[in-house]
Amino acid sequence: MRNHGKTFSLLMSVCFIVATATAAFAQSGKCSFQKLSFPPPATNGTPVALNDLGGIAGFFIDSKNESHGFLLFQGRLTTFKFPGSSSTTVSDMSRNGIIVGDFSVAGDPREHHYMVHAGGFHEITLPGHPNADFTVTGVNSNGDIVGAINSQTLPANGYVLHNGKLTFLLVPGSDVTLPTSINDEGVVVGGSLTQLVNENPAFIWKDGVFSNISPPGNDGFVNAAKVSNSGVVVGFYESFDGTHGFALDNGTYTKIDGPGFVQATIIQAVNKFDNILVQTQQSTQQGINTVQFKGFCAAAF
Repeated sequence: MRNHGKTFSLLMSVCFIVATATAAFAQSGKCSFQKLSFPPPATNGTPVALNDLGGIAGFFIDSKNESHGFLLFQGRLTTFKFPGSSSTTVSDMSRNGIIVGDFSVAGDPREHHYMVHAGGFHEITLPGHPNADFTVTGVNSNGDIVGAINSQTLPANGYVLHNGKLTFLLVPGSDVTLPTSINDEGVVVGGSLTQLVNENPAFIWKDGVFSNISPPGNDGFVNAAKVSNSGVVVGFYESFDGTHGFALDNGTYTKIDGPGFVQATIIQAVNKFDNILVQTQQSTQQGINTVQFKGFCAAAF
């Protein structure tokens, strides 16, 4: 049983990106992996989104401890901040390059959220809820967004914002619902908390109906990170022997572990071509070594 902290969101939109390889392909299971590196100043950046054109979006922290968003597409790196912000992070990117994320303003303790597309930024607010404390975690090419509403009282809902209209989501029997991703068909995935503990599998919400996501062998902690435009869900789960990535396609689960001997495999994103973003962790004498990969898994699911 694990406590779940306040969800963080990332949103953004601009172009697209593809990361540079620093190693040859490594085969692991049914996926091949290409190690990722990013040009300066995003050398130690964190990728979080991969769209159908191969663009990768994420964020990095500069020498002043301020966060910037980045987009890498066809080897070209674009960095950005929400205008006037002190820090900007990214949570998701759509097929057509809409990016969403969070930003902060010096002297303002509130967390703000934004959408950017083709260089045009605007702040995201929830209609009818001007003072709501909420997160933004996913976006599709229609400009629909998902996230969660932080509430001092339970239950706390997730939401879908479509054409200016809010739809609230609450997994049956849960106290908190935490959507993480929405695809172009309006399919939503995410997680839920019961008594503020993630005890049950993650969820898929489609046409108003919830279904559980529960990879075989999980110990109760399942994170559904993204759903692609082809309907594949990816994420990670914990089991007795470590943390594993998974893909769910048409009811079939595939376990995905990163290359080499790793303690943890975390899948962060997927596109319709079954390419994935993967973070692996391995213990070394110097501590935990974290490596980012782009995976090519067309044969896996």
